[in-house]
Amino acid sequence: MSRSFIDTLHDPAVRDLAWVISSPGLLDATHPAYQGHVIDDIWCERQLRACAAWLTALNLSPAPLHDFISARPTRRLGHYFETLITFWLTRMPETQLIATNLQVQSEQRTMGEYDFLFRDAKGAVYHWEAAVKFYLQVEPRAEQHAFIGPGTRDRLDLKLNKVFQQQLLLSHTAAGQHALPQGIKPDETQAFIKGYLFYHAATNDTQSISGVSATHLSGWWVRQALEKLPQSTADSRWALLPRLRWLAPAYITDEKMLMTYPALNNQLDQHFSANSDAVLVFEMIRSQAGGWHEQSRGFVVCSSWPIIATSAAS
Repeated sequence: MSRSFIDTLHDPAVRDLAWVISSPGLLDATHPAYQGHVIDDIWCERQLRACAAWLTALNLSPAPLHDFISARPTRRLGHYFETLITFWLTRMPETQLIATNLQVQSEQRTMGEYDFLFRDAKGAVYHWEAAVKFYLQVEPRAEQHAFIGPGTRDRLDLKLNKVFQQQLLLSHTAAGQHALPQGIKPDETQAFIKGYLFYHAATNDTQSISGVSATHLSGWWVRQALEKLPQSTADSRWALLPRLRWLAPAYITDEKMLMTYPALNNQLDQHFSANSDAVLVFEMIRSQAGGWHEQSRGFVVCSSWPIIATSAAS
């Protein structure tokens, strides 16, 4: 239901909100190390069905969501992701949002923060740790440590170790208990982690990775000037979108935003002649209902990636 329903929504922010609610998670909820502490896809799909009518109405009159986002300006995708979760939780029936980004201090040092604390309809208190992540498989190994961020400063296994060994255990520490509002104690601690894993275009083959969901979203990556972009059809077009439009599948009605394959390559050549930052590109195909829909997405990285000049990565 998720992708087909999202494609009925045309407002970008509402599409992103529906994606946050319903998209497949990155983690395998049945993995022994995570079992009981991961929000699974079945729950997310159930939430989408419950929210479908509300999201459809919001798509027609999205001002409340736009105003909520505008009141929390950010350039960081992770913060935007959390803003959408906050909007959703504040409007979930019989749900009380207790706190967001509640910091935990110990001896003038920040130990972490509770991303979300809320009470559900049955009175249970939940502590969620939320993140949206994009990792590229840097070597052909079906292991978590083979996936790193496009800027090479982040790694999948390190992120998950921090979430499950530190962040979700905050309420078990003295400082974490002290930071909680009076009378609040989490009954459930869960990771809400979504995003995409990107595989080299030469294989572009998702693999069974310990702890990673078999239904995780995926894309491809190539090195600029060394490898061609994997274009699906000769009729497809390409788009570069702002970082805050990286969540839901891209949908474009303005053809001025689209480029041909040669035009995109020219723009990428200009970009990489000046810096080493990875670029996320979207392959778009025309839909029968009108507009252009995302066919695939992938990162174009510099020719030396994952080795990036210090000046470019700083």
